[in-house]
Amino acid sequence: MKRLLASPGFVTLIGGVIVAVLAVAGYVVAFRPMDKTIGYCAILPDAVGLYPGNHVTMLGIPVGTVTALEPEGDAVRVEFDVDADHPLTGQVTATTVADTLVADRNLAVLGEPGAPTWNRSACVTTTFTPKSITETLSAFSALADQLGGSGDPAEQNRIHDSVAAFQRATSGTGPKMNALIKDLGTALRAPDAAIGHIGALLDALGELSTSISINWPDIKTTLLNAGDGIAFVNEIWQQVIQIVDSLLVDFPMFNDIARKYGREILGGIDDLVPYLRLLGANVGTLKQVIDMIPALVGAFQRAIDPETGKVRITYAAPKVALPQADADQICAAVNIVTPGRCKAAENGLAQVDLAALVLGSVGAR
Repeated sequence: MKRLLASPGFVTLIGGVIVAVLAVAGYVVAFRPMDKTIGYCAILPDAVGLYPGNHVTMLGIPVGTVTALEPEGDAVRVEFDVDADHPLTGQVTATTVADTLVADRNLAVLGEPGAPTWNRSACVTTTFTPKSITETLSAFSALADQLGGSGDPAEQNRIHDSVAAFQRATSGTGPKMNALIKDLGTALRAPDAAIGHIGALLDALGELSTSISINWPDIKTTLLNAGDGIAFVNEIWQQVIQIVDSLLVDFPMFNDIARKYGREILGGIDDLVPYLRLLGANVGTLKQVIDMIPALVGAFQRAIDPETGKVRITYAAPKVALPQADADQICAAVNIVTPGRCKAAENGLAQVDLAALVLGSVGAR
């Protein structure tokens, strides 16, 4: 063991193992290969300053790394991994950002919190890339070149001609502009006109307040008595509401009656027209109408049967008055046929039921 431990080969082996362990540990700490990640892709207009291994940030916090960049038509396909704890959700946007003026950039992604997760099979297409300083200066240079005529001698005086045209358009307007500025300055130096209007408003308000203070007893009386008036109006209004509520019940009933019996009611009214004309034909009272009915009605009476309680109609035979001599003879003849039927013939049989007397003589009861 002593010779083995002291040999140069063993020392070299131990050193190599230690270096390998340290390298693996550094890789694990730096790249965290054991952490679970989710792969995505994005289509960017360009990938200037973006390289594999650059950070993927979300609100400025690193959440992943760029894994690959591939040309795709006029754009660049960027593939990147994001920690499983920070999945992309909702409508995702991506852009390249730089923390410093150097060319190295990071890929910044942004989603919608609380929205459904992004479909990994589709690349993010809502992407932007910042313009470089060179592109910005080139744009300014192109604008200046266009203003300068783009090398065309006929267009080189474009700016001069534009300034001359503006000068001609504003020629002669200086005095008017100067007068306008002076008027504005005068209004600002003497704002008493506006103050005068405000003073007039205050004076009018003062007169109104004075009128209210003078007539305040009448106003107070009106306000105090307004309660009784309002209470009376409320009471009347409650009655109006009750009437309206009753009409809401009665109107449907009248409507049903009119729909079901309207034709009969109108027919009955039409039948009453002749009788109404009869009443209006020199007839002053209902008594006169009754007097026009034949005298036969006077021979009938309407009464209530005491046993059944129903209405019954009885016929009252007419009373007949005879001379006394004839009455005595007739009564004697009746008593011969039916003894005891005619008991007395005073006053000419005026008090005797003649129908019963005659009919009874032949056996009627």
